[in-house]
Amino acid sequence: MKRATCTAVVVMLALAALACWAAPAGAQPLVPFIANVLPDTGPVGMLVVINGSNFGALGPFSVVTFNGVGATPLVWQDTIITTRVPDGATTGPVVVSTPFGVSNGVDFTVTAPPTPAQTWYLAEGSTAWGFETFVLIENTTATDASVNVVYNTQQYGRIPRPTAVTVPASSRVTMRLNDDIPNVDVSTELQSDQEIVAERSIYWNNRTEGTDSIGVVEPSMVWYMAEGCTTYPFETWLLIANPNQLSVTPANVDITYQTPSGPIQKQTIQVYTGQRVSLDVSKDVGFCDVSARVVSDQPVICERSMYWDGRRGGHDSIGTVQGSRTWFMAEGSTAWGFTTWLLLQNPTAAAADVDVTYMTPDGAIVEPTMSLPANSRQTIKVNDYIQNYDVSIQVDSDTEIIAERSMYWDNGSGKAGNDTIGVISPETTIYLAEGSTAWGFESFVCIQNPNAAIAEVQVTYMTNNGPVAGATRFVPPTSRMTINVADELPNTDASIKLTSDQPIMAERSMYWNSRGGGHVSIGWTP
Repeated sequence: MKRATCTAVVVMLALAALACWAAPAGAQPLVPFIANVLPDTGPVGMLVVINGSNFGALGPFSVVTFNGVGATPLVWQDTIITTRVPDGATTGPVVVSTPFGVSNGVDFTVTAPPTPAQTWYLAEGSTAWGFETFVLIENTTATDASVNVVYNTQQYGRIPRPTAVTVPASSRVTMRLNDDIPNVDVSTELQSDQEIVAERSIYWNNRTEGTDSIGVVEPSMVWYMAEGCTTYPFETWLLIANPNQLSVTPANVDITYQTPSGPIQKQTIQVYTGQRVSLDVSKDVGFCDVSARVVSDQPVICERSMYWDGRRGGHDSIGTVQGSRTWFMAEGSTAWGFTTWLLLQNPTAAAADVDVTYMTPDGAIVEPTMSLPANSRQTIKVNDYIQNYDVSIQVDSDTEIIAERSMYWDNGSGKAGNDTIGVISPETTIYLAEGSTAWGFESFVCIQNPNAAIAEVQVTYMTNNGPVAGATRFVPPTSRMTINVADELPNTDASIKLTSDQPIMAERSMYWNSRGGGHVSIGWTP
């Protein structure tokens, strides 16, 4: 209603200001006329062609409205206008207004958007500030996928991509967002008619460093993030997107930070429909280690990004919508110059007894039970317990907690790092959307087998040219195995599918610049 009223006022003022304009002597005023609107029904974002006459040239006082809501013209000629059904439009007349008058109205019926087979949301992303953002889409099916893309921006709100993206069957497609929507902070929504998997990578400083995270398949009114630090040299940001298209009211979002000094409550913020906001956590908590709980009165999407050393390095992770008594993290290493940290968040009012098990290539190592106080966050340096091993981690608690894992290293060019939330259960099928052994990248698949039996794992690489079968792996009980993708698939961009006869966990790590940069992500299970 607000947008419609503003548009109507602008049109009336424009016509009033130009009422004194006159057509040439003896000529009739060139009042616009609409012959038809094609199609005359469809959802918000649909491309519409308006045919008619006397539209003139597009000028500052030329407006096309859908039941009073202004639309942005893509083409404006004397006899044809091409535009999209604008956000907020409702069923009613389409009208063209020019300095010479207001056209007849032609009814247009606004329908609900078609329900996609699957929708993915990626809260973080930027094509401004020197950032380069990519969205990686893996088609898990034997049918080509048509994916409609919507960008929710910090500066301009919701912007639908003009054309859908086609992802061939059992294949992978890479989108460079800078080519579509430059110089904005942006979250991405993917609406697909087939089941897909989506990740998002961001690079900066001439691709010296980057972050990556898998997306989520639905918004939530509650999010938890275990990791966070605002003490120098770290900076921490919360990214919150409101993808709701049906609500005309903003989401009211409350954030509780859990710090070593106790909880800190942030004043309620509002996130409007189609908007994404970025919050500098240090402005709320000062300088400390910090976890976060985000609670909204409408479903939203939330991620957390961290940077350090003047943004020499950074990492990012989605949040989780619930705590769990068990967490698994497939990646981790205390060898090869890596330092690994386990971040535990207890958002409950009771202390938690926590058991940590490290799974190495030589088997499991179980640590003594530790106590995690109520409403607190604990940081564990894994190198203090396990030395010189590649290691997966299992966390068991007597109450629901949150667990993440961070890794840091330095190849001599400065500290790099990666991070991801854990997963709460093993699965027999896992998809990993990102991966490349081209362009100077190394890609590794880390498989964690928490079972008492050997896991037989089949690897399939989904490339731009279709699927490629990898070798079958046999992962010993309660252990971890690492696959160097280049050994089987050199110089190729590829998503990855793992199928196992035992429930497993998997993550994918990537490195570049002689391991001067790197990122990681958990997989997705159907």
